[in-house]
Amino acid sequence: MKVNNEKELDIAFKATFSQGFFATVTFSTYLVHTPILFQLIEMTESEFALGFVIFGIFNVITNQLTTRFLLPKIGSTNCLILARLMYSFIPFLIFYTASYNVFILLSIFWGITIGIQAPNLFTQVAIIEENTKKILNPIFKSSFSIGFIFGGSISSIAMGLEISPVITTFITGSIVFLSSITMFFYGLKRKYDIQNDNPSFVLPNSKIVMFASINMCIFACMGIIVQWSPLWLVNDLKAPLFLVGSIVILFNLGEIISNIFASKLIRLFNEKIVGPYFAMFGSVILLLSVISQNILIIYVAVILFGFLISNVMPIVNRQSIKFSPYSIPVTMSHVTSISFTGVIFGPALVGLLAEIFGLTFNMYLLGILMFLISSLMLFIMNTSSSSTQKIN
Repeated sequence: MKVNNEKELDIAFKATFSQGFFATVTFSTYLVHTPILFQLIEMTESEFALGFVIFGIFNVITNQLTTRFLLPKIGSTNCLILARLMYSFIPFLIFYTASYNVFILLSIFWGITIGIQAPNLFTQVAIIEENTKKILNPIFKSSFSIGFIFGGSISSIAMGLEISPVITTFITGSIVFLSSITMFFYGLKRKYDIQNDNPSFVLPNSKIVMFASINMCIFACMGIIVQWSPLWLVNDLKAPLFLVGSIVILFNLGEIISNIFASKLIRLFNEKIVGPYFAMFGSVILLLSVISQNILIIYVAVILFGFLISNVMPIVNRQSIKFSPYSIPVTMSHVTSISFTGVIFGPALVGLLAEIFGLTFNMYLLGILMFLISSLMLFIMNTSSSSTQKIN
């Protein structure tokens, strides 16, 4: 029975992994085409950022409602199926309509779908991790990076071949839509779901707030690379259009390598070194590369930056569950809700700064902020360890 359960959970993890992959394929395909979207809609950086702010607001609201009402009724896997079906054609509709009002409406809808997906994704990973006693959070995070690389590569090739984003996003959306059937057959069985018999709202404890705040700041900062690096390459560094997705691809390549070896790195060193210490070093490397303004140096630094900061968020998730008095679904709902508030204020701030100081300023800011965030994470982990020792 135990062997069968392990095999079942292994298959379920692969299905959950696929959900992260297809979500970021959809998102990266959209983001790499943003230089074209700016021309089609004729919007400013702050107007573009407003879409992400609205996305973040509806994400956080839906996140809380999903964990308390939708998850108990239909189960985590059905929530993931529903989310994938809902977001698959959103980029296509944005480019097809080429309307700012529709862009805002679809940003609301996209926020709702990711609000359904996010807590269920991380809840499933935590459940499988707990049942198998394996370190799976970092490996799961690589699903996002692989999705970004795949979507960014296909989109860059399509742009180089001058294929319309309407065609690219329609084909991508169709594949994502049809792929949702794999979750129905191979997703985590409902018997593993943790039932929440008390759907009333409870406040997170101070430890969850502190750890989730790290992810919140990272979400706010990562938008600089994921959302703005295509424009930065084309506008400030004068790179050709076919390289528009290169920084997104290289950053995620570094993340994938780091996530694959995360469990070995954590066992060889520890979570403090693989998390905050690595991230602080990576931030310095990125900052120095931006000062150089040399594309090749920046490319190498971005790979190293991705490698060195990639395991911060998985370690935060693991630490949050470790110090939480609540069930896994409630804990991950709190963590993802607080984390995604970074999507609310991050893009607005970055968009405003881009208009005032330029996109290169934001890249400098990314290196500085990531160093400060990593230092804060190290302080919180040291404080948590000291508290645990005192209690023991």
